[in-house]
Amino acid sequence: MRIYYRDADITVAASGVRVGGRTYPLADIERAWREARRAAGPKARLAWVVLLVAVAVEASIWLTTRWLWAGRGLLLVAGVLLVRVIAHLAAGSSGLQAMEDIRRYGRLQELWISVARVPVRVLRTDDAIRYGQVCRALARALADHDAATRPPPERADHRA
Repeated sequence: MRIYYRDADITVAASGVRVGGRTYPLADIERAWREARRAAGPKARLAWVVLLVAVAVEASIWLTTRWLWAGRGLLLVAGVLLVRVIAHLAAGSSGLQAMEDIRRYGRLQELWISVARVPVRVLRTDDAIRYGQVCRALARALADHDAATRPPPERADHRA
């Protein structure tokens, strides 16, 4: 049996979709659709906080450096510039990671199927990567099932 996707919550296989202890055979799935909405989960909210702190640190260090340039000693300015470079590197890497987390976890996404005209939610997650993997697996499984169950095209024999 071919497994298209498997994790602790869902399995998409050639035999069907198994979720929540129930199995839905591919032959019984009438259609599948996706729904998504903005709903920042805890990881996305934390990422926003990290991003805002990084911007605030960068702005405060920039203002402090501008103030120190006005007639202060060269050693003090060099020390502040060193701190600024270190803070800039730290804020840059954490800021980029925060933006990636916002992109990855910033939407609540759902995958639904219809079985005997009854909608069934198969997956609800804020992880865009996992959501994409399950959607692609279900699409491949349904396409393979349709190709396997479709009758072969009739051949025209033109002998006379």
